[in-house]
Amino acid sequence: MRKKPIVVDYLYKNSLDQTIELWLPIPEGLDPSTLKPSQLHRLPTGENLGYFILHKNDTLHLRYTQEWYPAKGETIPLSKEEEAYYLRDTVLSPVNEETLDLARNITSGLNSKRDQAKAIFRYIVTNFKYKYPPKSRGVKSFLRFKNGDCAEFSFLFSSLCRSLGIPTRTLFGSWSFGKMNGHAWNEIYLEDEGWIAVDVSMANLRKHNILRFLYSDLRTMWWEKYFGKTEGQRVVFSRDSEIRLMPAYGASQNRSIAIEPLQINDSAFYWGQESLEGTAPYLQPAYVKLDTQNLLPGTCLDVKNLLGFWKVKETGWRGFLAQSKKYLAIIGLTTMGITYIYGNGYLEFVFKFSFVALFTCFVLRRERVFLFSVFLVIMTLSLLSTISELL
Repeated sequence: MRKKPIVVDYLYKNSLDQTIELWLPIPEGLDPSTLKPSQLHRLPTGENLGYFILHKNDTLHLRYTQEWYPAKGETIPLSKEEEAYYLRDTVLSPVNEETLDLARNITSGLNSKRDQAKAIFRYIVTNFKYKYPPKSRGVKSFLRFKNGDCAEFSFLFSSLCRSLGIPTRTLFGSWSFGKMNGHAWNEIYLEDEGWIAVDVSMANLRKHNILRFLYSDLRTMWWEKYFGKTEGQRVVFSRDSEIRLMPAYGASQNRSIAIEPLQINDSAFYWGQESLEGTAPYLQPAYVKLDTQNLLPGTCLDVKNLLGFWKVKETGWRGFLAQSKKYLAIIGLTTMGITYIYGNGYLEFVFKFSFVALFTCFVLRRERVFLFSVFLVIMTLSLLSTISELL
């Protein structure tokens, strides 16, 4: 049984000469009292939103464990308020006449909510391209440019499903390995199944760019399986976009050129200096309010000032194998290069043994199992040949 195999480490340090306001959903299972938020509010998503005031050099540090992300949630019926929330019209995922017409065209002749959602999934996967960073955020821009990153794929999926009355939310989180390795995907609510996962952007990449994750620590799947299933190697920071900030996000008097604006539906949006109609565009994992009027001359803001910093890693035997892959690849490639230069039989043994161990790690972690099983067999036979020559 896989119990809490993922460790999340999040840090926000106020390095500016001012006080900063910060909103952060409190991770499940973490006692809010240990973080000491100034205020705590219950969100319609079921999460607790912490509000923090950080003075100069103050640090907010969270370290917690999570289990693998489940592809399916509980089948508890949604209340009328919850259903309305996950069908709402927003800036990034609008529900309007245009999205309704498109959704109806995509799902013509389909009656069940599941079939309709799957048709929308297949349409987006087939007709849009992955591009990071996108020119502009939001469905309006995505429909215009036909390309975007994981957030844009998720926003459009939410928009089209909601237009047909399918409760949908966009999740923001991170892959279970690496630093600042953010990701966005969806969940839809079906009465007989509860919340189920849908990852449109990963399906798109697996369909159109099959070699992209060849050496990744990610257990990739056939693209169609990303409807209703995931590999589990992800953590959730927040369970929807455009979450209302409480207490209210105060208006700023001006905008600082220290921060390059984000484009939302082709309009400039200054992250950390304004809200999106009282909401954070998304919480990954936090949203801040900076006093840009009082920034010191020459101040340059980076992503750590706007989002903080996080790193995530798998623990246990899976984490050990992931780390081993890195060292084995270095050893194997280095000794292989030296072997081909000097032709040393013992170094040849080392590099082949390193690759046998490396491919074994991939197979044990269930990453591209068929491909790396073939590599493993070939390299094992080559290794045995080298051993026989040395003997």
